[in-house]
Amino acid sequence: MKIPLHRVVVHRAFAPGLLCVLVGLGCQAGGDDTAPPVRGQAVVASLDSPSSLPTSHHQIVFSASGPIDGMHCVAIDEPQDPNGWSDNYLCSPTDLGFVWVHADELPLPLMRCTPVTERSEPGSSWAENYLCIPHESPLTLTWSSAGPLLGKECVSFNEPQDPHGWSDNYLCLEAPLVMRFSASGPIEGMTCTLMNELADLAGGWGDNHLCTNKDIGLRWTMDGTLPAGARCNPIVESAEPAETTWHDNFLCVPEEAEAMFAFSSAGPLQGPDWRCTRLLETEDPHTWDDNYLCYREVPLGFQFSSAGPIQGKACTAITETTDVAGTWNDNFLCAERDVGLRWSETGAISGMRCTRIRMSGETGWDDNYLCVPPTSALNFVWSQMGRYANKISVPFAEPADPHANWMDAYLCY
Repeated sequence: MKIPLHRVVVHRAFAPGLLCVLVGLGCQAGGDDTAPPVRGQAVVASLDSPSSLPTSHHQIVFSASGPIDGMHCVAIDEPQDPNGWSDNYLCSPTDLGFVWVHADELPLPLMRCTPVTERSEPGSSWAENYLCIPHESPLTLTWSSAGPLLGKECVSFNEPQDPHGWSDNYLCLEAPLVMRFSASGPIEGMTCTLMNELADLAGGWGDNHLCTNKDIGLRWTMDGTLPAGARCNPIVESAEPAETTWHDNFLCVPEEAEAMFAFSSAGPLQGPDWRCTRLLETEDPHTWDDNYLCYREVPLGFQFSSAGPIQGKACTAITETTDVAGTWNDNFLCAERDVGLRWSETGAISGMRCTRIRMSGETGWDDNYLCVPPTSALNFVWSQMGRYANKISVPFAEPADPHANWMDAYLCY
C-alpha cells in the first residue's frame, strides 16, 4: 500500500556540473579537507521498524479536531473566527511551555512571543494573536504564512474549515536533520524527494523516496547532470548491471545547505557526528541491503572580522575605499565554506541577488551591497539597529570607525 502523499519534491533535469564523490568533504575546490570516514558503527535508521522512528525532531503536531491522546496539548483558538477555530490544538510529547495569547490580551513580558497571523483573514481578530514560550526555552520559533521555510522544521497550521488562506501557514523551529528512506511512496508529514531510476523499475525503483523533517533543498538526478551551485553525491551500487544505469545518479543540495552526505555501499560509516539511513529496496536483488546514506550538519557559521581574514575559513572582503578613517580596508565576512558571496562598493551586481549594506550618515556607505548567486537559498537582512528576532544575526562591529554606531550593525539570515 502506498503511503499517503504529504509533500513531494521531484527534480530530474539540471545544468551540468562537476562530479563530486562526497558532498562537502573535499570534493570541490576550496572545500574543507575532512578525511573520508571509515566504515564502522554509526547511528542507523531505516524502515525496518517504521513505528519506532520519528518523522520530526521535536514531534510537535497541530490538530484541527481536538487534543491528541497521550500528548500535552495547548488550545489554539480564536473566539471571533467561526471557521473551525474552537477545537484546534498544538500538541507535543511533553510540556514545552507553549502559551497561546488572544488578540484582546498583551504578549507576556516574561516570555518570547511570536505573532501568528494570516493576512487573508477579514477583520482584525487575527491581527494580534501570539504563541509564547519562556525566555529560557531552547526553542526558536518563526511563523510563516507562505509555506515552510528552508532549513527549518515546520508544523502545518491548517484549519480545513477556514477558507482564508490557512493551507500554507506553518510554525517553524530550528531542529537537527531527521532523514528516512521509503521504498513505497512518500512518508506523511515529511518533505520527500523521489529517488527513481527508470531503467531499474523491475528492481522496484519507481516509488522510492528520501524524506526529511525539513526542506534542505534536496534534489535527485538520474542522468548525470548536476545543478549549478550545488554539492552532489553519487549513489552507486557497483553490483548493479550496466543496463540499470546506476552510474550517473546523484543526490544534491545547495552549496549553502548545512547537510553533508556520504554514501556507502558496504555498511554505515563510523563517527559520532554521522547518522545513517539505510537505502533498502527489497525488490532489488543487487545487494542493496548494505547501502547507506550517511549525513551530518555543518552550519555556515558566518563571522565578521575587522582585522583580516580568519584562517581556515572562506572569507569575502568587506571594504569601503572612501572610508579611510574608519579602517574599512581589512574587514572580512567569513564562513565555513565558499557559498559564492561577492561584495560591491558601487551598487548591486548584475545577475546576483543583492542586499544593501547601508550606514546612515557614514562616508561612502550608500551604494554597498552583499550579493549571492541567484540560486542561493540565503536571504540576508541588514539592520543598523540591533539583532532581528528569530534570525541568526552576525555583528558587523568595526570598533575603529568613529563616524557611526557600527556596534549595533548586524547582518541577519
